[in-house]
Amino acid sequence: MSPAQSSFVVTIDGPAGAGKSTTARLLAQTLNYVFLDTGAIYRTVALLARQRGLSWDDAEALGQLAAGLDLRFAPTADGVHVLASGEDVTAAIRLPEISQGASRVSAHGPVRQGLLELQRRIGDAGQVVAEGRDTGTVIFPEAQAKFYLTADAQVRAERRAAELAAKGTPATVAETLAEILERDARDSQRAVAPLRKAEDAVEIDTGHQGPDQVVAEMVALVRRRGG
Repeated sequence: MSPAQSSFVVTIDGPAGAGKSTTARLLAQTLNYVFLDTGAIYRTVALLARQRGLSWDDAEALGQLAAGLDLRFAPTADGVHVLASGEDVTAAIRLPEISQGASRVSAHGPVRQGLLELQRRIGDAGQVVAEGRDTGTVIFPEAQAKFYLTADAQVRAERRAAELAAKGTPATVAETLAEILERDARDSQRAVAPLRKAEDAVEIDTGHQGPDQVVAEMVALVRRRGG
């Protein structure tokens, strides 16, 4: 395997509900790459902060929590599970309130700085698909293939509401749309590492495409670039 191939990193950024996680998992499986779910990392910080009685607005305390985070991704028969200090938090970090908390804690510079080394250490191993809000702009600016997924807010809300219903935590489309719009505004307007498309990222509108179609387009580009 060539050095270029062994160090290949793919980034997938975009707003909430654009299909990043589903697409990233499928792409990683197709390429036999490691899936780095950066969103799950911030969700874990939000969950642990709540469990420890820390405010999601306490940047200093959250930064210390992030810097000492003991987290790993464990492949299992039913997908990759997230373990925090050995505890499986996979389901807990997907609750709607923790999603909102993740957006809030991720706005703090000390939190992002505390997690940067962890994320880059995973990426240094190479052959990684990293998904989040700033993977192509801040975490892996030199990634060989970058994608930015987007879709109409209404479509994203319908998808997210369906996902929540399937997991037994139903929410109306209207409620989910309001949360998505709030999160879009917070993520794109934050002072530290705001959500934006990297200049060299390929934008894909997932509104009228299924995951298989999107992944096929991604795989073609990755292959052309030596991944």
